[in-house]
Amino acid sequence: MRAVNHQRPSQTIADWASYNSNMAKFIIGGKEYNVDLGDSVFRPGENEVLSTPATDITHAQPWYSQGYGVFNLLNDAEFKALQNGIARCVRDVIHKLGVPADFELEKYHHVCTTAFHHNVVSITRDLFPEDFDFNISDVIEKLGKLVGFGLSDIDPNTGKKQYIIIRINRPHSTDYNPPHKDIYGDFDDRATIPKIINFWLPICGVSSQSMLPVVPGSHLLPENTLLRTFDGGMVGGNRYRVRSILQWDGKNEMYRPPIQYGQVLIFTTHLIHGIAINDQDDATRVALEFRLLKMT
Repeated sequence: MRAVNHQRPSQTIADWASYNSNMAKFIIGGKEYNVDLGDSVFRPGENEVLSTPATDITHAQPWYSQGYGVFNLLNDAEFKALQNGIARCVRDVIHKLGVPADFELEKYHHVCTTAFHHNVVSITRDLFPEDFDFNISDVIEKLGKLVGFGLSDIDPNTGKKQYIIIRINRPHSTDYNPPHKDIYGDFDDRATIPKIINFWLPICGVSSQSMLPVVPGSHLLPENTLLRTFDGGMVGGNRYRVRSILQWDGKNEMYRPPIQYGQVLIFTTHLIHGIAINDQDDATRVALEFRLLKMT
C-alpha cells in the first residue's frame, strides 16, 4: 500500500480515478495525527456543491457561511439533570451486559475493555427517547428555539425516527468516526439529501483535547475538490456507516470549536466533521448527538 501524499496534487483532484489509502495524516488544533483508514479507495465526486437553499435547512441561519455555531442551551441545573440522565442510561446498558455499573462516567475507560466497549456502543449509537428516563422532548424544543423553527425526530416522508447517539470516546483510543459528511449515505444510495440539522452536546470529559473537530466552510466546497469513499469508512480496523473523507481542496486540517457544558454545537449535515481524537490521559469524553428534521 503506497503512502498518502497530503500535498496538493499537480493535476486537479477531479483527474484522479481513484486513490488508495492506509495511514492518513490530519492536523487538529495544530497537532498532526496519523490515522489508519484501512484499505479504503478514495475518489472525487462531481463538480457540484450539495448544500443549497433547496437541500440545506441551515441555509438561512446567521452562521451558515462557516457551517456551524456554538450556543447556550441549558442552565446549570438543567445540564446537571441531563448529565445524570445520560450517566444512568450508559450505566444501565453496561449493567445489562454484565459489568458492574458503579463508576463515574468520565472513568468509563477504567471499566470497559476494547472488546466490551464495542458491545456498548452498538447500543448507545442507536437510541430513542424511550431509552432515556428523562424528557428528551424538552431538549428538542429548546434546540428548535435556537434555530427559529420547530424540530422533530420523525421523518414526515417515511415515519422513521431519527436515532439519538451517546458518543463515548476513551482516551488515546480509536473511538471516533473518520472525517465525513452525514449526507453521503442517502445521497450515494438513494440520490436524496436528508434535510436534517446536527446538534452536539458535551456531557463529560470535553476539553480542547477532545472536542469534536470540524472543517469550517467545507459545506461550500464543490464535491470534485474532495477525496472520499463511496461505500462506508474505516478507522483502526473498525468499519463505520459514514463515508471517509481523506482531503478537501488539497487540505487535511481541522478545527475544534471551543464549547462549555450547557452549550450546544449546531452544524449543517453538509459540514465535514469527525476524527474526534481524545488526547486526554485519564478522561473518557461523552457527548450527546441529535439529528433532527424541520417540522412541517
